[in-house]
Amino acid sequence: MTHEVKTPPVARRLRTASFAGATSGVGPTTWGQTAIRRALAALAPHDDQFNIQWSSRLDEPVPVDVVLRVVGDLFWSHESLRTLLRERDGGYEQTVHADGEITVVEDVVALPGTADDPEDAAEEAAQRLRTELLADPFDYGDEWPARVGLVTSGGLVRHLVLAMSHTAVDGWGLPQLGTDLAALAQGASPAELVTSRSALQPLAEAADQASEGGRRRDEAARSRTIALMRSAPTVMFPATASPGYRQAVLRGRRTTSSLDRAVDRLGVSSSTILLAASCAAIAEAATRDDCVVQVMVNNRFVPGLAGAVSPVAMEGLLYVDGLDAPFDTVVRRVWKASMTAYRSAYYDKDRLLQDVALDPTARYDGTCWYNDRRGTGPDQAVRARPTRHHRLAWGDVPEKQGGATLVLHVLDAPGALDLSLIVDLARVDAAAAERILRATERNVLRAGGVLRGR
Repeated sequence: MTHEVKTPPVARRLRTASFAGATSGVGPTTWGQTAIRRALAALAPHDDQFNIQWSSRLDEPVPVDVVLRVVGDLFWSHESLRTLLRERDGGYEQTVHADGEITVVEDVVALPGTADDPEDAAEEAAQRLRTELLADPFDYGDEWPARVGLVTSGGLVRHLVLAMSHTAVDGWGLPQLGTDLAALAQGASPAELVTSRSALQPLAEAADQASEGGRRRDEAARSRTIALMRSAPTVMFPATASPGYRQAVLRGRRTTSSLDRAVDRLGVSSSTILLAASCAAIAEAATRDDCVVQVMVNNRFVPGLAGAVSPVAMEGLLYVDGLDAPFDTVVRRVWKASMTAYRSAYYDKDRLLQDVALDPTARYDGTCWYNDRRGTGPDQAVRARPTRHHRLAWGDVPEKQGGATLVLHVLDAPGALDLSLIVDLARVDAAAAERILRATERNVLRAGGVLRGR
């Protein structure tokens, strides 16, 4: 959907933010960096769909030079924002820069006191700037993995916009990024910020992964995953037509309150209930009583990663059977299976793929994905937009989706919860996609006592 800008900016200026004297070095990429870089390569030239945005309207407008300083300090604080990734020997190498300059796009809008409302003009300009900065893939080896824009009037910044490569951040790093920006704006020094935060920077994380302890963790995670693969189905949804992708989004206005009631009744987290509801719906659509999905895990519980901004989230394999049981039983089964998936989601994916290639018993369907994105901000890949009168909406998506059969996202929405489902229509047709979404919602509503049924 094209966003119509009602009030174009009065002028555009290019500013410069800078950082100097930060940490630097060259070394192997982390497991997370490698995995996301390979995923982006598989999506090219449509890898811009994985770009990540953080933006905010400032409560109190501040001078441009103050924001430029904060932007430079943010880059100083986070290695991943000043890291370039280049191919080397079949893998990737990260180069972290100690010094650099960032081009910052400033769009100037109507001044207060003119015929135009500056707040409306600023909001329009910020939306346009977000769209522009997110529109193109990054040059991962030669471009800073973050683009910065400002919307100003009267010399004061009203909106700050960041468009970032997935090689620099993941969705679960955005809350920490926002916290750090606020601290820097209030006068914290970037050095204090780094020392106070429990987070390995990517170079140190890669070194930790190569240590004896890191290798043991990797081997244990891969071993558990291979064992699950041997039990999982080889095909969840057989192909019946030519491939083609679409996205459906179902907005649930009763889902959040029902989820809260289900949490109280069942004594498990809302994440477990949503995952169980989704697995049961997917299995039902596949006419099976079991399900295998790749579950995105934020990995912030791994020692040293609690405050990480860089991409440390990876997929864990979840396999669970007996999904045709009463839903309360399904929740318990999914909770148990998810614990294994979470424990096994921090590993060397290149080595796992090598293991699978050498083990004919480890053939499984790894094309169904699940990602609970609540709390991470807007998803730029959402093309379908539900409305007040149409809870279910459809939209087109790029044809390159990494070979996925389906990708189910749980997203925050104003006063509601969105279930976003991208499907390969060759395996999951539109009617089946709608059944998955509505069955997921129905499972949550029944668990919360809103609907009757098992």
